[in-house]
Amino acid sequence: MNEDLPPRPEHGGIPCVPRLILLLSTLAIPAHAALLAHVETTRGPITVELQFTKAPRAVANFMTLAEGTRPRLDGNTGAVIRSPLYVGERFFRVLDEAAFKIAQTGSGTGNNSGGPGFTFKDEFDPTLTHVPYVLSMANSGPNTNGSQIFFTGNATMPSLDKVHTVFGLVTDPTSRAVVDAIHLAGNDATTITGVTFERTDPGAVAFDPLAQNLPTLAPAGGSLLVQRGSHAIWNLEPLMNPGQVFRAYRSTTLKDDWEELPGAYRHLGVGTGLLTPVLLQTPLDDASNPRAFYHLSVATHPGSVAPSHLINRTMTLQVGAESLEYAFNADQSGGSTTYTNSSGSVSVFPFTTFDFSTGGHDVTLIVDHGTTSPIQRYVLVKFGCDSATSSTISGRHASSYYTYNPLNPWQQFAADTGTITR
Repeated sequence: MNEDLPPRPEHGGIPCVPRLILLLSTLAIPAHAALLAHVETTRGPITVELQFTKAPRAVANFMTLAEGTRPRLDGNTGAVIRSPLYVGERFFRVLDEAAFKIAQTGSGTGNNSGGPGFTFKDEFDPTLTHVPYVLSMANSGPNTNGSQIFFTGNATMPSLDKVHTVFGLVTDPTSRAVVDAIHLAGNDATTITGVTFERTDPGAVAFDPLAQNLPTLAPAGGSLLVQRGSHAIWNLEPLMNPGQVFRAYRSTTLKDDWEELPGAYRHLGVGTGLLTPVLLQTPLDDASNPRAFYHLSVATHPGSVAPSHLINRTMTLQVGAESLEYAFNADQSGGSTTYTNSSGSVSVFPFTTFDFSTGGHDVTLIVDHGTTSPIQRYVLVKFGCDSATSSTISGRHASSYYTYNPLNPWQQFAADTGTITR
């Protein structure tokens, strides 16, 4: 359009150089994003247009972890550290199939098990889908975002929509060629060598990644109580409150033998009704070693409404036109299932609980329906907790059934809404 062109030169044909320079600078600014991430890799640079207005938490999390401005967990030792995460990380999981192309990185451990020591909720925007060449959050179920990210390639993958949070677009051909090269190279063949950010307009300048209500991580305060050969207990000070997660790692040599203590993990969830629980202390181990050293941390998850148990609670899962209702018993070891099929027919049968765990915003469990149930025997439920009233926790679930296939043991059969009573 004419108004975008520089004015005609005046004064004997001398061009208006400052205005021309301003125009060329403006044309160099991407039209779709004003906050850019420049990801340097051993196969070349990738420029990402970060979608900070549509997925602010994911963008802020990526920026603060990349710049080392927020504490995170060292996945190898359990220490709380403040250092840039992504530099030196390899793309450890790369798939380059015709219809499925991802390159995943950011674990902090070099494999799929790592993370920053906290999780945050999903952010789904209808305009951000898994079209070719996007940057998205990896997760292990609803509301379990951490530090792992992945680039998609030249494939559209609608199965990932409303499952993974898209927070960046790769639009320029040079960057896309680098993403293609990473996919072609395969697992562990490409390393991130640098991440920098560029803000190109006032909106991007005003975006504060430290003000997006993200989780925080800190060393656990308190004192250690040891009865040798019996127990080591950590007395928490301050006390833990709902939404907080305690983790413990132990070493006996202060060298390379750090390991997480699963039995010491504690997530303090929302209480029953209006009850606000607190946690005074937590066991670490049986104190059977001649000596032990611990790294202890507490992650605080703003807006957390996940429970820490399902004792005497009821979980209801919508499965399209059908529903599954689990009424848990007084020790959460099982209970009664009510299955309502699409025609309204109801079946009631017992279930047993396996592998229950909770986090800042999620609940995961495996249930055994027994050999006589009308549905699949083993079901893996991953439930993301989004909101709550005094009586009900509402959220989404992704549920799978066991296939007895060692190459693909769990097959997803439902992704829908659900509730948990308080």
